[in-house]
Amino acid sequence: MKEDHFKSTTLDDSASIYQPRQEQTEKQKFSEMTFKEKVSYFNDYYRLKTIVFVAIAVGIIYLAYTILNPGPKTVLHVTSINSSIDMETAEILEANFSDYLNLDKDKENVFIDTTLYLSNEDAMNEMTMASEQKLTVLFYSGEIDIFIAPEAEFARYANSGFFSKLSDQLTTEMCSYFGDSFYYTQTEEDPAKGAYGIYLKDSILYDKTGQPMENPVLGIAVNSKYTENAVDFIRYIFELTK
Repeated sequence: MKEDHFKSTTLDDSASIYQPRQEQTEKQKFSEMTFKEKVSYFNDYYRLKTIVFVAIAVGIIYLAYTILNPGPKTVLHVTSINSSIDMETAEILEANFSDYLNLDKDKENVFIDTTLYLSNEDAMNEMTMASEQKLTVLFYSGEIDIFIAPEAEFARYANSGFFSKLSDQLTTEMCSYFGDSFYYTQTEEDPAKGAYGIYLKDSILYDKTGQPMENPVLGIAVNSKYTENAVDFIRYIFELTK
């Protein structure tokens, strides 16, 4: 009886557990999954790899494009704060002064930034803080060539030594012409008064309609990379001949 029971419970050699298992390929596994299982499988095994691959590919493409297709080089950077120059005038001035310099506009450009605002109040708002941080970076990196601001804001930067003494940059004839239009001050490093700015009331930038512009003043940044173009810009806006 026991022998019969043993025989009846003994698996035949052809039973499935004795058959060699066939490993499924990834493709076969994926084809048998439901949509939800496929999404879960992808997230578990491939999402991170895919993100890294795409990020690297985008970085390589962007770098290659930047190297092969560089944008125009800025040969004069003018920063005008507190709407000393309105945006429409800035765009016209960029185009006209580029023509004045005979620039190849595919390779070189003039940039006038009118987006910054500094409050003349003691309280620092977010816009003023952001503008001051950006200005600090631009000045120290030598990106700014010309700075235009209402007199009160201009004075703070002039006293801190951000501008060149104009007698060192302008011709003798220009210094004589601007004698009464110079903004004189002293800096923290140089107690002797000097001309560090020019009032814009006689320039083509001055608002002749009578709209208040808070007496804007122009200066050349002390570490400007394009001082010759900065001087030409002054000639242009005051309609002086070379």
